Amino acid sequence: MWEHGKDKEKINLNKLKNYKALAYAGPIAQFNKVKEEYQELLNEVEIKNDDFRYVKNRDNFVAEALDLVTATINLLLLCKVTDLDFNKHIEKLNAYRNGKYKK
Repeated sequence: MWEHGKDKEKINLNKLKNYKALAYAGPIAQFNKVKEEYQELLNEVEIKNDDFRYVKNRDNFVAEALDLVTATINLLLLCKVTDLDFNKHIEKLNAYRNGKYKK
């Protein structure tokens, strides 16, 4: 469950696990899908001189970002991501927050 904003809007990312059937047969094919979705997300942003300027259309941007998240989660599921993998990632993020990216 992910909470965001002052209203504590809840988004249940676990729902994406129900769409593993949309994944391609193997990790390499799914990785290519992730690359495709990333490119589609980039197409929704105005870029000038290698800098992001603005989002062209918020609804399209959000849709493409969610497609990218879904494709990435499916890739992780195909690669048999484990709780240990996830916990290592959380530890890394905590290290970033407490060190490299501390404000």
